[in-house]
Amino acid sequence: MRTIGWQTSCGIAVVALLAVFAASALGQTSVTTSQSKASDDVVGIREAAERFLRVFDDLDWEPFRASWASEPTVFFPFGDTPERVTGQVAVEARWRRFFEEARTRRPGPPYLNLKPRDVRTDRYGDVGLVTFTLELTVGGRQLPLQRRTLVFIREHDAWKLAHMHASGASQP
Repeated sequence: MRTIGWQTSCGIAVVALLAVFAASALGQTSVTTSQSKASDDVVGIREAAERFLRVFDDLDWEPFRASWASEPTVFFPFGDTPERVTGQVAVEARWRRFFEEARTRRPGPPYLNLKPRDVRTDRYGDVGLVTFTLELTVGGRQLPLQRRTLVFIREHDAWKLAHMHASGASQP
């Protein structure tokens, strides 16, 4: 049986230790890169939501329209539209009607004076979720607290709005 000298044993131990450190560093780099990508995505989702709200507030049709994914769904907060509206054609038709009505009744831009509060932005895999509340006054009347949920997906290398849920909270 052959014995390994002290220097050779130390050399092997040092090489093994360096390999462990290198593997650990590589693992840490991929986690950091992954966390950085997730953080960048959250920023991108937040920016997409802010852009959407700005063009919505201004009732700027073309950029508003460009904010949506190819097959969106919406739960509108309007009494005449209680069901979920599905698909680009139907969603755009309902928004067009709202835009026309809002432009005739309110001075602007901005027309809606949206002031989101308590905004939260999260990313779950390939989906971005933005939730917030709004205080709205229509015709001099304060509406119940309004809740909004925006669901974004990656489409054509951009965060696009796939679903919007708009509802009013009941007041006690």
